[in-house]
Amino acid sequence: MEPDEVFSFSSLTYLYLKQKRTKRELLQHWVHPINCERYTNGHYVKLYYKLREDSSKFFNYFRMSVRSFDELLLCIKNDIQLQNTNMRLAIQPEEMLVITLRYLASGCSFKELHYNYRIGRSTASEVVRKVCKSIWNRLKEICIPIPDQAMWLKIAKEFNERANFPNCLGAVDGKHILIIKPERNGSLYMNYKHYFSIGLLAIADANYKFIYVDFGSYGKDSDSTIFKNSALWENLK
Repeated sequence: MEPDEVFSFSSLTYLYLKQKRTKRELLQHWVHPINCERYTNGHYVKLYYKLREDSSKFFNYFRMSVRSFDELLLCIKNDIQLQNTNMRLAIQPEEMLVITLRYLASGCSFKELHYNYRIGRSTASEVVRKVCKSIWNRLKEICIPIPDQAMWLKIAKEFNERANFPNCLGAVDGKHILIIKPERNGSLYMNYKHYFSIGLLAIADANYKFIYVDFGSYGKDSDSTIFKNSALWENLK
């Protein structure tokens, strides 16, 4: 080889080995250093147990009392329990519920949960989805049972006694839930406020408790359209 060729070959070899070493170093840190601090600096370790000592602060942070939190945890604990692996310890059910309730109570982003609780953004998303699914499956028949005739009569009686409103079966309202525009759906999800959404319709009794919810309709639909397309409307007819 000529001297220039030897130099070029050596340079390419050096660059290749450096790139390979860099990739290997990145693989060694498959958990980001920020996430490695979950057991020392995460909000679950630093804040949660202190909040439990002050019921008003706990309620302000989670929108739920300590007693209700413990009851909910007991109800869904077996559903969301994860197994530890040789690589890392699993997130415990109590911490998963803490993360989910904070997300629901504050409307924060998964990025914020990532920094506060020292977990990955995708992990935070999976935690919230898993916990919410468990809550819905466990409590939907308890908290929002399908109304029967006796229940409708009871609701109508309470509206008449508390609000002097006879023959009322519930207070109805709707809300647009902001979403990213689904592909190939044109303007179906564009609402009158000029952003993409799905419709949420809810009915409450005289005690401000939900008795029916309907969600997933197009953002372009009005409250009356959603109501007339709901299963409740068909049952009432």
